[in-house]
Amino acid sequence: MRLAFVSDIHGNLAALDAVIADMSHRKIQCVVNLGDSLSGPLLPVETADRLQNLPWLHVAGNHERQVLRLPIERQNLSDAYTSGQLNPLVKNWLASHADSVDPRLHTAQIWPEQLGHDVALCHGSPRSDIEYLLETPEGEAARLASAAEIEERLEGRIPEHISLLACGHSHFPRSVRLRARLLIINPGSVGLPAYDDDHPYPFSQFHRIENGSPDARYAVVEKSEGHWRCELISVPYDHESMALLAQERDRPDWAHALRTGWMPRV
Repeated sequence: MRLAFVSDIHGNLAALDAVIADMSHRKIQCVVNLGDSLSGPLLPVETADRLQNLPWLHVAGNHERQVLRLPIERQNLSDAYTSGQLNPLVKNWLASHADSVDPRLHTAQIWPEQLGHDVALCHGSPRSDIEYLLETPEGEAARLASAAEIEERLEGRIPEHISLLACGHSHFPRSVRLRARLLIINPGSVGLPAYDDDHPYPFSQFHRIENGSPDARYAVVEKSEGHWRCELISVPYDHESMALLAQERDRPDWAHALRTGWMPRV
């Protein structure tokens, strides 16, 4: 069994195409997209067109939910731009994505034919699409969450027969082995290597996620002798074309992140 996981494409078609090309050499049996596919100032419609023509499995992220359910006056800049670009057919396609907090995703009851009976999925954590699972914001950064913090966020929703849990949302590529046989992976972000967030957390009112590289990220996992192994992959691509597009659309924060993998400091 050889699977690929992508997440947080955010309308970055150039990064997505680079990842697709890289995957083509790796004998992938199934690809799972963990959400936040279109939101941002880049190419949401074109990215949707590309994704709809792929035989991938899709989980909804928080931005799918926000674009589809929040009134546009309550949407942030990225979601509002995307909402204004999408036609009803694309919105219906987004609405068909698996709900990240559906318990069936956490117990391998959705897509067992493609993924097997021991692979669980979510966007953020199993209990919330806006909760980091493997990171804890602290001050202006986000550190690796402790085993106790991760277990608390799992909230007993992942049964013992699950040996692989894939999540996204934090844009940070990481793998953590928990309970001896449970591997939790985050493939990182295909399309946005850095961002900042003023959502309040117990130890932080404002934090940054920064990968320090403009590369597109994804993960390949393979099951061998009953255990999952993970390869976190970094793919260079023409990030400057996307940075220029963000600049043209008056998003200098995105332009800087796409060029460098860091957020600008004022």
